Amino acid sequence: MMGKNRVQYGGRAFTQDAQAAMKGNIVRGLIELITNADDAYGPAASGKIRVEVEHRRKSAWKVVVKDRATGMRMETMRRVFGQLGARTSGFETGQAVRGNLGRGAKDVAAFGPVTFASICENYYAEMVLEPDGTYDDPIERRVTDDDRRRLGIPRGSGTVVTITVDSRFRCPQHSTLVDNLSKHYQLRDINSDPRRELTLVDLNSTDSEAIRYGLPSLAEEVACDIEVPGYDAVASLRISRLPERADNPTSDPLRPEGILVKGNRGIYENTLFSLESNPHAHWFVGSLTCPMIDTLARQYDDLESGSQEHTSDNPMPIITRTRDGLEHEHPFYKALVEAAELHLARLVKAEEKKAQEGGAHESARLRRALDSLGRDLAQLVDSDLREVDEDGLGGGRGAGDTEPVRIIPANPVLYMGEDKTLSVVVLKEVGVDEFNVDVDPEGVIEVLDQSPIELRQHPRRDDCLIGQIHLRPLIEDEETLLTVTCGEVEAVASVYVRPERDIPDPIPPSDLEFVRTSYQLAHGRRRSLGLRAPTDVINAAGSTRVRVTSNDAGIVVLGPETELVFDEEQLCFVGSVSVDPRVLGATATLTANLGDAVATCEVSVRERDGGGPSLQIKIVDEVQGRFRAYVDLVNDVTIIKIFGSHPAIKRYLGPGPNFPKQDTSEARAVIAEIVAGEAARLVMNRKYRVAGELDGPAFYAEHHYYLDKYLARCHKLMLSDVEGPSKTDTLKIS
Repeated sequence: MMGKNRVQYGGRAFTQDAQAAMKGNIVRGLIELITNADDAYGPAASGKIRVEVEHRRKSAWKVVVKDRATGMRMETMRRVFGQLGARTSGFETGQAVRGNLGRGAKDVAAFGPVTFASICENYYAEMVLEPDGTYDDPIERRVTDDDRRRLGIPRGSGTVVTITVDSRFRCPQHSTLVDNLSKHYQLRDINSDPRRELTLVDLNSTDSEAIRYGLPSLAEEVACDIEVPGYDAVASLRISRLPERADNPTSDPLRPEGILVKGNRGIYENTLFSLESNPHAHWFVGSLTCPMIDTLARQYDDLESGSQEHTSDNPMPIITRTRDGLEHEHPFYKALVEAAELHLARLVKAEEKKAQEGGAHESARLRRALDSLGRDLAQLVDSDLREVDEDGLGGGRGAGDTEPVRIIPANPVLYMGEDKTLSVVVLKEVGVDEFNVDVDPEGVIEVLDQSPIELRQHPRRDDCLIGQIHLRPLIEDEETLLTVTCGEVEAVASVYVRPERDIPDPIPPSDLEFVRTSYQLAHGRRRSLGLRAPTDVINAAGSTRVRVTSNDAGIVVLGPETELVFDEEQLCFVGSVSVDPRVLGATATLTANLGDAVATCEVSVRERDGGGPSLQIKIVDEVQGRFRAYVDLVNDVTIIKIFGSHPAIKRYLGPGPNFPKQDTSEARAVIAEIVAGEAARLVMNRKYRVAGELDGPAFYAEHHYYLDKYLARCHKLMLSDVEGPSKTDTLKIS
């Protein structure tokens, strides 16, 4: 008689499955451990979760996650961490925990050996799980004072998980981890729960950050319960409108927009359903909560463990094994989306109508092209404006840049007597950790660094490295090409040397003041704001310490007071105050007090780098005399308005408001020309505010420098998705 056997699940299979779930991203492992700690506290109890990261290069590094929850004894530890696929989390009995197909924290062994240490009922238990899935028998003994000191659990119970991460996995910068953990959609409920306190600690510097997630209080556009067709299930749908439209891809787990699909406790995905490609859908944020998701997952497991046949309404696991959301082919998911999407589609339709009223009817293709150009051009303009004004356009790097090697600024200008620093940003996929610099012709500038120059981790982008080049101008009114070589990839910048510029004598302030009257801060990124005070104010106050407060909890002033010190170059006392912009869309008035002196500034919080463009381009169905376009500033956003009904533009776009020829190569080329011209004018206006600073020839030479620089980028992006032979034809505008 033949017996029934089972396929053996070996160490290699364990490792492959764990790696598939973690994808080499330590943030995914941290999410697993943080949500486990949150589940250990339960939905009602308060508690702290502490994450510690040791930052090292080219050697193993440690990640530690601590909680002060219930802890576990040895047998529980063996059952939870020593059995693959076992139903041990409590999810299977209906407890309000997340559950993950019996794998859970075991998958973090993909990064290296994992030590689980726990205190429960005055017993200490420990177990080490290796990357191949093997482990020695857990140990257990009476807890000692040394155990408590080592784990940082002075009393009560708790669990500490330590991963010794293999050196082949890159350790993200501390600031990158703060950003990822605070904004990741799967942690948003934890990070906004007042009963939970999540802290990230840099073990190298002992710096710590409280990890929180906040959105402004938004009015709900939709708040209803919906029935799921074909199932005895009800879902709760909540949708609100963001204060500004975002523009992030589905793959970005940090994006603010999107509907969070939830079960009883877990957040499974962030989606705009089939409306992802519609730019107007990215106005909306919300949640779709349905306990039936967890019920179906449990029912499937019940039948599977009993070797019973699955039903047609629940034929497959609804939660994906790799933690990448729900199974979109599951009939329940399809029915749930169909019911919820109707409400989102109605809101999107209203946004489309609102955008069209009184303006142009832009095609989706043109809108995407304009958004892409807005983000890309904003970086070039921002870089040029920072030569004059620290804040530039106030925007950051967009998500659309794909050059493997970039020199920033792209075409630097040096002034005699002033050294300048350039940045070199390199995608990690290039596969190098250093670069070489060459100059041709030589003698125009001096490179102060010795090649090769080392690259380090980019402070805000996990996929990039960054390095710096320090230059000194040698010959004025000359130009040279600077070439950066990274392996087989090159980037070239044109460097121009100008005569020494006259720096006017500083004018000290007449009273206590912020350096600027208003600031636009990136969400979640701390920033220092400058303060200045004349000597008279300091003497009258008898102090150099300034107290700064905020009238909005979404914008937090860090530190009780700021110390001002005398600056001999500015001939006044100066200092800075650190501000944490925690809530997207928040606005606040900051007030500085020094004796009887008072200063204020206005602060607003906008979407961070990778969000909507800080320079927006719109086509409007208007005629404004001889002007083809106009640069406007609306709510701190720079907008280039193109007057589509101007006679010189209308012939290429067609009559408004539909502009039927807007997607032709001729229309796109005209738009590119206009946008480049307005961007050049924007920089010239900011750079030369006083009439007569340049004579006619010098002005036009300067203007054409920026115009040529922006034209190439504008034409490239505006014509990239235009098909047909006319795309490459020479455009003749008469």
